[in-house]
Amino acid sequence: MSEIFFSCQPIFNEGQNHWGNELLFREGQENKFPSIDEDTATSRILSANFLSGKELDDSLRYVVSFSEAALLDEIPFSIPVKSLVICVTAKCNATPMLVKQLESYQKAGFTILGESDVFTSRWQRHLHLFGVVRVSMATENLSDWTEGIANYPDIRFLASKVESNEEFVLAKQLGFSLFQGYFFEQPVIKSHSDVAPSVISLLDACIVINRSPHDIDEITEVISRDVSLLYKVVTSANILAKSKKKAITNPKQAVVYLGLESLRRLISLLIMSNMNHQECSHLQNAAILRAIFMQQACPLLNDLDPDEAFLVGAFSLLDAMLGVPMEDVVEKLSLNQPAKQALLSRSGPYGDLLELCKHIEHANWDWVGSLCEKMALRERAVLKAFEKARYQTQTLAATMQV
Repeated sequence: MSEIFFSCQPIFNEGQNHWGNELLFREGQENKFPSIDEDTATSRILSANFLSGKELDDSLRYVVSFSEAALLDEIPFSIPVKSLVICVTAKCNATPMLVKQLESYQKAGFTILGESDVFTSRWQRHLHLFGVVRVSMATENLSDWTEGIANYPDIRFLASKVESNEEFVLAKQLGFSLFQGYFFEQPVIKSHSDVAPSVISLLDACIVINRSPHDIDEITEVISRDVSLLYKVVTSANILAKSKKKAITNPKQAVVYLGLESLRRLISLLIMSNMNHQECSHLQNAAILRAIFMQQACPLLNDLDPDEAFLVGAFSLLDAMLGVPMEDVVEKLSLNQPAKQALLSRSGPYGDLLELCKHIEHANWDWVGSLCEKMALRERAVLKAFEKARYQTQTLAATMQV
């Protein structure tokens, strides 16, 4: 069990009634920015506040910041619509994919909050997506916003950094309807206890969900092996099913209620919460490259399953990422025997393909030629597949930078 610390700063309406709270991850009792990356911080906030069994005030909204990658991964759908306000950070780019995703959040009923720069950036064409826009009194002249407030009656404007009653009165006169700042209340550092599932359990659940998506009994059995993972799944099902008169207590019932997509999102959130992205991002990129290459190289060979090849590549660096021997990792994962052989001894067809990838990475061209000959592969086709995988990995990594 670990303590998750976070800053909680209230937001008030015109009548100084409590409208919601902004939740920001902190590493301890001091109100300082954390040294971990944005996705890890967000996932820990969500896990500790929404999936830990803590009772939240249903009358309040909870503002949480999301990176572009987390938004595209549909992580907010793991949280009740009425509780969560999605804060789109300034680093998020108004790409067609992200705009489409935000439209789906809006359609589902989520409130989306944007910072003031949405009026001067590429987001200006998509202002209809935002239910709240935040303007800082510390850096901007609120009088400049009177026209914008008048022209966009469907948007609620939030004045932040309000330090005095005079500033509050001025902001209210100019048309702002939400307020945040030390005048009302300073941020309070709070903590919640959180029990994190093991990364191995989460990866095992990923394997089973992807391999046997319709086998509810097997998925339930894998989830039930880890008490903390089971607790998160049942808690998530009950949070999303608040309208049900009877609480969900049966593991299988929880799995069925959530469905595959919600389960995938929940497990993605928990994996992000458990791993420090900054420490292993280069290993993750290398593993993604191997996974994509091995999947795309399968058509060049006979009798290889592209999905199994992808898993072998994706898991090939888990020992380095988790700091444990590969034997311990493989022992706990529900992998097929050929995949286990590939990860443990680089043997078998998947092992040969993984070894080929490794030699290309290190530019061992003699070994690449020998392995291509052994596997009856054309070297040019293999290198072309690797370059394509490298490009796709770079593109993916660029969209996931925080």
